[in-house]
Amino acid sequence: MSGGPFADVRVLDFSQVLAGPYTARILAEFGADVIKVEAPAGDLTRLIAPKHDRGQSGLYTWANLGKRNVCIDLSKPEGRALALDLVRASHVVLENFRPGVADRLGIGWDAVHAANPRAVMVSVNGFGSDSSWRDHGAFAPTMHAATGLIEYQARKSGAPMVNLPDARADLTTSLHATIALLAALRSAERTGEGQRVEIAMFDAVLGSYPETPFELLDPPEIREEPPPYDGGANGYVAVAGPPQHVWAVIAKAFAIEDPAPPGTDIPTKARLRHAAIERWMAAQPSREALVAALECERIACASVVTLREALTGDFAREREILLDVDDRRGGTRPVTRLPYRFSGAEVRASRPAPRRGEHNREVLRELLALSPDRIATLESAKVLLTE
Repeated sequence: MSGGPFADVRVLDFSQVLAGPYTARILAEFGADVIKVEAPAGDLTRLIAPKHDRGQSGLYTWANLGKRNVCIDLSKPEGRALALDLVRASHVVLENFRPGVADRLGIGWDAVHAANPRAVMVSVNGFGSDSSWRDHGAFAPTMHAATGLIEYQARKSGAPMVNLPDARADLTTSLHATIALLAALRSAERTGEGQRVEIAMFDAVLGSYPETPFELLDPPEIREEPPPYDGGANGYVAVAGPPQHVWAVIAKAFAIEDPAPPGTDIPTKARLRHAAIERWMAAQPSREALVAALECERIACASVVTLREALTGDFAREREILLDVDDRRGGTRPVTRLPYRFSGAEVRASRPAPRRGEHNREVLRELLALSPDRIATLESAKVLLTE
C-alpha cells in the first residue's frame, strides 16, 4: 500500500463497469486499500473491448488499477457471510447495483450498518432508489438520452441526433461519488457513525451540466460558440468566446476588413465573417505561427488535434499523461494517469489491475485470519472463484 493521504482507509468495492470502479481507483491511488469484490461472471468492462483485448481489457485496466481482487459468489449464503466479514474489516462499502439488488444479495445498507456501524456506504444507481424510475436500466447511452444531452447536442450543433461518443454520465457520477464518499468519511471520523450516501446518475449529470442555466431561460437559449475555424493547411483552430466577440477581437488585431455590407442579416453576416477569419488563418505560414499570432493578442485558442495526438504528443509527454502498467499478459500497456498532484504525497497506482479472484487467499488470510484449509473448503464449494 502506498503512503498516500488515504493509506489508513480500506474500501470494499462491489461495483462494476465504470461509475463505481473509477471512484474506487481514485481512492486506491490516494493510498487506500481497495478490495474489488468481483462476481463469478466477471466485470462487464472485461468484455467492452475489441475481441483480441477481452478479459484483461484496456477499459477494465483503466478503471481498476491499484486494487486487490476477491471473487465471491454472493448468491450462496456462505458468500454473503464472507462479504459481511469483509465489511467488518473495512471503512467504505461501494456498490452500483440496481436499487434493491444489494439488499437481496445480503449486502444492503441495513446489513452493512449492522455489521459495521462506522462504515460508510456509497450507492450509485441510475434514477434514485426512491423514484418511480428506480428499476430502469442505467448505462451511459440511456442516461445521455434521459438527461437530454443527446437532444441538446443535436439542437446546438445542427447535426443528426447521435449518441455521445463517450461515457460522460458514468464519469460525472463517479467524481460526485468520490466527493460524497470523502465527505461521509470525514463525518464518520467526527461522529463515529457511518452513513449511506446515494448518488443517482440522473441527478449527477443534470446537476453538473453547465448549459442548464441557458436552457432554463424563458424561452430557452443556446449559448453561442463559433465552430472551429478551418485554417486550410494549418488545420482547424478553436477560439473561445461568442462569435461576435471573436470577430471583433480578431478583426481589430489583424486588420481584417469586414466582408458584410451594412444591413446584412445576422446569419449571413456571421457566415461571411467566419469565412474571412478562415482565409486569414489559412494565409499564415504554419500552424505554430497561427497559434502564436493569436496568443500574442491574448486570444484564447488551440489547434484541433486528434485524441491520440493529445495523448502522445510532446505536451502529453511533458505532463506524463501516460503510464506504462503491467498488462497481466507478460507485457505493458499505456494508461492515462489521474490528474492529482500532491506536494507531499505520490498519487500513483501501487498495483496493476487485478485478475478475477487473484487475491482471494491473501485478503482472507490477512483480514479474516482464515486458515488455508478453510479457504480451500470455500474454493471447493465454489464460494470463492479464480480465473
